[in-house]
Amino acid sequence: MLLGSDSDGYRSATRPHNSATTQRPAAVAVISEPAEIPDALDAVSVLARSSQARLEVVPQATGHGAGAVVDERSVLFDTSPLSFVSIDPQDRVATVGAGATWAMVNAAAERHGLSGLAGSAASVSVSGYTFGGGIGWLVRRGGLASGALRRVHYVDGRGGLRIAADDAVEQIDRDAIWSFRGAGGVGIAHTLELDLVPVADLHAGALLWPGDALAELVAAWVDAVDGVGGGVSSSIAVLHVPPAPPFPEELYGSVAVHLAIADPDGPTGAVPLLDAMRAAAAPVVDDWGPKDAAGLAHIHLDPPEAVPAIGDARWLDATTPEIAQDLLSVAAADASPLIMMEIRHVAGAPTRRHGAVVSPPGRFIYHAVGALGRSTREQIGAGFARARTVWSAADAGTTPGSWVEGAAAVPSALAPDLRQRARAISDAVDPDHRISRSRLLAGTVDRGRENTT
Repeated sequence: MLLGSDSDGYRSATRPHNSATTQRPAAVAVISEPAEIPDALDAVSVLARSSQARLEVVPQATGHGAGAVVDERSVLFDTSPLSFVSIDPQDRVATVGAGATWAMVNAAAERHGLSGLAGSAASVSVSGYTFGGGIGWLVRRGGLASGALRRVHYVDGRGGLRIAADDAVEQIDRDAIWSFRGAGGVGIAHTLELDLVPVADLHAGALLWPGDALAELVAAWVDAVDGVGGGVSSSIAVLHVPPAPPFPEELYGSVAVHLAIADPDGPTGAVPLLDAMRAAAAPVVDDWGPKDAAGLAHIHLDPPEAVPAIGDARWLDATTPEIAQDLLSVAAADASPLIMMEIRHVAGAPTRRHGAVVSPPGRFIYHAVGALGRSTREQIGAGFARARTVWSAADAGTTPGSWVEGAAAVPSALAPDLRQRARAISDAVDPDHRISRSRLLAGTVDRGRENTT
């Protein structure tokens, strides 16, 4: 059944976690069971004929990746009710619905000493995050989440129920799993099967310092970051601190330096970096220690509520430490429109499976965010441009697909040859272009809508 704008289901579905854009589709289909998807596609066809309009289907779970226009030429498929989670502890596999979040998955997995390769925010859907590559705190030991993807159960553009897998009978489904692993995926996904990894002794934490210690802290980070254990992931960031928890009052309204750090294998691997930065300046906040999945999800200090965020990101090469001070200083300026900028260390992440993007294209990631309301789009764009003049010296050539908040398209997420292949697979799965393409492929069909899962 399709819901109109006067219904509660419509209003709930059109409030994405990233509130940078307004969503006003012609109708909403709330998907509670996989079998409802073909029927919903038929209903869209009926609506299109009656209204004499071409309607594009836009799947959306949490809307963390929302950024493209969703208007009267669209029907939004709300997949958030597909939140089932099943854990097979013996084979270390999770079978989850496309609307399941990492909080749901890891709450179930950690009962068995396991974890999914979750991202920085627990409220992100497993599906959109994984299909965009998936870079989390276990990346240096477990790899990208896309490489942990075993199978995807999905619906093609003509309503056919399919399973994307390496051993699928049909070539189209073998191609589809390649696309789901980092090229944004194809069709409408409803069920994912993913590898889980053992986490025997998870330690993690967030450390905060006043921003006037930035130079000393970056110097300490540069000296020590390559000396950490092989499973240790971390980011060094500059934050413009809001006057609200979880931040301490003494940092309210100021610039702070933030280290987020995690090791699934115990406390020792992080010691070189922690000791170096603590010696450079005394932290105001230091909660390094044993963590569960919920604790790990808080070390990035993401806002708990929907935020109208505009983001920018880039894979960077091994020379990144040489530009770190200049790059973070762009965001540290009092008048900067960038409320957060980080440099994430991901070097050495393993490759688990074949796919579009299953290995980090660089050793580091630059990531920056501006908030609408605090600054205009033009001001935030100017801040990104200033950052580009610095990070371009260490550019590895592509963009982390799921890290560009509020964007309608992220065409630089894929190298040209990968993008061409992904476009061809998308056309084969949905030859009539009924379903919005991933924003990694946006601009390749008609109006170039994104899939905001």
